[in-house]
Amino acid sequence: MDERLQVFRRSLCILLTLMFAAPAMAAAGSDPMLADQWALADPGAVGAAEAWSQSDGAGALVAILDTGMQLDHPDLAANVWTNPGEVAGNGIDDDRDGIVDDVHGANMFDLSADVDDDNGHGTHVAGIVAARRGNGIGGSGLAPAAKIMPVKVLASDMTGTTDTLAMGIRYAVDRGAKILNVSVNTDAATETVKAAVRYAGEHGAIVVASAGNNGRDIDEAPSFPASLSDPAVFSIGAVNPQGLLWSLSNTGQRSVDIAAPGDHIVSTARNSAYQSRTGTSAAAPFVSASLALLSSVRPDLPMSELRAAIQATTHNSSALSAVLGGGRLDVGAAMHRVLAGRPWRTAPAAATTASTAPATLLLHMATRVRIGRRVTLRWTTSGTAAITQWRVSLDGKVVATLRAGSAGVSRRIFRAGRHHWRVVGFDAAGAKLLAAKRAFRAVRAH
Repeated sequence: MDERLQVFRRSLCILLTLMFAAPAMAAAGSDPMLADQWALADPGAVGAAEAWSQSDGAGALVAILDTGMQLDHPDLAANVWTNPGEVAGNGIDDDRDGIVDDVHGANMFDLSADVDDDNGHGTHVAGIVAARRGNGIGGSGLAPAAKIMPVKVLASDMTGTTDTLAMGIRYAVDRGAKILNVSVNTDAATETVKAAVRYAGEHGAIVVASAGNNGRDIDEAPSFPASLSDPAVFSIGAVNPQGLLWSLSNTGQRSVDIAAPGDHIVSTARNSAYQSRTGTSAAAPFVSASLALLSSVRPDLPMSELRAAIQATTHNSSALSAVLGGGRLDVGAAMHRVLAGRPWRTAPAAATTASTAPATLLLHMATRVRIGRRVTLRWTTSGTAAITQWRVSLDGKVVATLRAGSAGVSRRIFRAGRHHWRVVGFDAAGAKLLAAKRAFRAVRAH
């Protein structure tokens, strides 16, 4: 094994404390779980309401380097990034990047398009950034109209290598992401990661890194990439609802730049559900989302200036300044700073509603099945009522043509390896209205 390969573990050490089933649909324009999201519901927590009066993050792209993501989560699906260089489902590496059909992100372990979240942490981080606001379900992200690029650099047990992390950074940067959320920590710094971070900075991107959850001073006992001195790294500690440093957040006046909410953060979860998690891994995406809000209204400014605006407007305290390089996030104040001298809208920015959200086709299925057993695919849609026919393909072969109202097929699988479902919806004139694809693996029984 290459000596540069170092196993790293996720920074999240207090995992889920609450688990919620997907909530029932509420009135359009409402988010039934928003009251449970203290960092957004409390006007003084991060200044979300003030920032939302000017921006919802539209036009911004945030790469989530993590355990993957549930692409068809009802609160996330509409905000998933689409690779403009790939044609979905054709089995061809259209953009010639070595990864076939990486339409919605990529897996750095096997260089595939399989970004399915087999842990849940990546889905939680993604929801903090960009869960849809005002769509009548769940809660909201801080940048609810930003696009999310999932890049899988961690396995189901939240471990990986510094090489997968470095490849993930380069993948995201090469596809246009300027904001990279890296809620990942390792005690080992390798030249591979350092070079990837430099690469990000050279391309105008910023790496928002969790400080880690060891309760230690990472100036003295570093945690990477948070402790890297590279200006492309923006290191984030965690605070609780009282604005105090969370007890296990890593600190460091040189290594930890600011703090953001990280204690009991409700966000999206696997299986179209919601959960509360605690840690600096939850704090970092609040800052990534803040950069998305600011870049949405000031796309002319480099990430370095947007970062500087966030750092210059934090709420400081003697307790935080004693252990961190900055204070507590206030994106509302940062918004005023980047819009200084420009018109400030007095009417709130309209929430994304179910009626204006784009049509979506969400596929639901197991991601792993034993050879010889049936795998069932089901789907749901929103935003369109014009579908009259569904065409379902398995591994490129049409296996079913169904009338509207049908929403499921089942097939027995006899070959081990990776398989792909594809569902296409047509209107009465034969025009393709919606299409979606999901992968799964067939494995042998042990």
